[in-house]
Amino acid sequence: MKNGKDLLHRVRQCVEASPLRMTRKRERLLETLVSVDRPIPAAELRDRAGLPAGDLVTVYRTLEAFEGIGILQRIPLEDSGHLFELTEPNDHHHHFVCRECHKTERLDLCLADNLSKQARKLGFTQVTHLMEVYGLCPDCRE
Repeated sequence: MKNGKDLLHRVRQCVEASPLRMTRKRERLLETLVSVDRPIPAAELRDRAGLPAGDLVTVYRTLEAFEGIGILQRIPLEDSGHLFELTEPNDHHHHFVCRECHKTERLDLCLADNLSKQARKLGFTQVTHLMEVYGLCPDCRE
């Protein structure tokens, strides 16, 4: 899905073009996000990046900043937690999410255009959406 070196180069360019300052912790988090092959929770990201337990707030702030510049996607879980996935700059997609093990698979379907048209007809503006599909993966089903 993602070629780590190329993706890292593109997201670094995106960060450089943004008002964000690249700190050592942000760099470690970015490199860790590139190295994982699946969306992960913030605490696991912190641990994999080798940051102290007290840095979880820093991790969340960094994830929020990355999301704000369009290089990270937050995947809501049914239990109100989240997984985080580094993406191509401004890539938008949805996921199938296993409700047991939280395995995710990319869902290459988005209804944003249809939803926006319907929203405009109803008088809504500044429309955004979340859409994840939850079920059991083949491993957890057995």
